[in-house]
Amino acid sequence: MSPREFRTADSYESESITRNMIKDFLEAKGFCSVVDDRHPHGPSESQTIHAVTPAGKRLAARVKLCWRRRDEKTYSAAQLLASVKNNDWEGTLESFVNRLVQSGATHMLFIQRDDNKISSAALVPLNGLLTIWCSQRDISNQLITQGKMGRRKKNHAMNGSSPTIWLADEIAPSVTSALWDFPEVIDIAKLTDISPKQTVQEVADDTFEDLPGLDISLIGTDGAIRTVAERSYVKRDPRVRAAVLKRANGSCERPGCGNSRQFAAFLDVHHIFGIEKSDRPWTCVAICPNCHREAHFSPLYEQINDELLEVAQGHALM
Repeated sequence: MSPREFRTADSYESESITRNMIKDFLEAKGFCSVVDDRHPHGPSESQTIHAVTPAGKRLAARVKLCWRRRDEKTYSAAQLLASVKNNDWEGTLESFVNRLVQSGATHMLFIQRDDNKISSAALVPLNGLLTIWCSQRDISNQLITQGKMGRRKKNHAMNGSSPTIWLADEIAPSVTSALWDFPEVIDIAKLTDISPKQTVQEVADDTFEDLPGLDISLIGTDGAIRTVAERSYVKRDPRVRAAVLKRANGSCERPGCGNSRQFAAFLDVHHIFGIEKSDRPWTCVAICPNCHREAHFSPLYEQINDELLEVAQGHALM
């Protein structure tokens, strides 16, 4: 019997549903340029996600789906390989990681779906995968030796002949901490969703107001004729605007102002160094229209922008 024969048609259908959800899930969490690359392997398929993270880093993540949880959802784990060669667990895993790296992969992405949502998504750098697995193995072995696992005698990481990574186990949280506490591991499911309403197209665009000066030739006409014209503008990341506005929570961030209104698009997002130089949350502030004009045109605009920069960078350090 092959190691896959135990799977049912329902199992493969569930797998397909989960894989189809990943692209939209990542985009909702702020990933961009997401490409879902799949290759069939019998009734199943391999999946690699190419994307740019919210921090601007490119990655290629091989996807591994966690076991389907039933009844009490107290655990979460994903099988890395069906079996090991010659009982050499670490050597087999090291070869597995090397093959992934040679194929261009940079990460593993472990996905746990519950019902209609992805409840956990561990983004793990490949250069840390073997270390994490060894840590989970050693911690599990220690718990078993100390009798802290009750009747459970099977090592978490050595699941029969299958190397396994654990995302959750309420009985042995120290095992899963070896994953989540490892540097650069991210639970994408815990990242804040980007609201579809917070896009450049659906909120007031104050790019024009960021430009110094006003064109008085635009003043005055009745019954103007609509014309078509080309316009040059600096492309902004809508996620930066969304993050800054969320941070401000409706109130002007300029010290001493705090002006607020209970309607959308009241605040402008001001680029302290100018939009062409820096479009980052730590170089932008959300300020009311009056303060925005002062930041551009006041004789004290340099002092005002120094104060605003302290506000923006102060939030970045929190």
